Amino acid sequence: MLSHSEPKKIVALDVFLELRKTRVYVGRLGVLKKDNNHEYVFHYNNKYIYSKTAIPLGPDLPLTKKIHRSISLFKSLNDRIPSSKNPSYKEYCETMGINPKEKNQIVLLATIGRRGPSSFVFEPVYKSEYGSEDVKRFRKELGLTLREFALVFDFSTKTIQSIEADVKAGKDSLKRIAIYDQFPAVALFELTKRAGVLHENKKQDVLERLQKKIKDPAFSKNI
Repeated sequence: MLSHSEPKKIVALDVFLELRKTRVYVGRLGVLKKDNNHEYVFHYNNKYIYSKTAIPLGPDLPLTKKIHRSISLFKSLNDRIPSSKNPSYKEYCETMGINPKEKNQIVLLATIGRRGPSSFVFEPVYKSEYGSEDVKRFRKELGLTLREFALVFDFSTKTIQSIEADVKAGKDSLKRIAIYDQFPAVALFELTKRAGVLHENKKQDVLERLQKKIKDPAFSKNI
């Protein structure tokens, strides 16, 4: 059971397909926040999506795409959350240690929606202390200068400088960079939208670095 304080730290969900004797890692559901908007992002694990026995997480999450994005929670996932009008809803919440008034759908999926009508199981991913050194490491992994990193991911150069200097780190900015780091395919998507800000040679280099990060088996085990 989760305590009342724990759900607040849930930032993403790892999805597993539970078989008779084993669990297979399916992918990760996260929330990408930018300004006052947010969207749900589900990223299928490379090993799973290419498996001959893979089945989609839901009709709206076909295996024909590795990454699915939506401004609202995917219907097949939302259906796992019991209706608040259900007479037993309050009891469900209290059993899982969350407030019946909880609105965060990631938290609800990780608790009362953790085991739905299918064989898919959701496990919470808790907030980690992602900070200035992580941002600096990620930027250098991509081979980008402060200015280039800011341009590609739509930040001001001053914001990135402040974060890396550990002078000022806006929570929303850090969360967004953490998503790009943990979900390199999302970073790749952002790069393709704003690739014109980079020199052609630099753009190709960053594309290759991100593609390598996506294919890296060590990375696949952690997303």
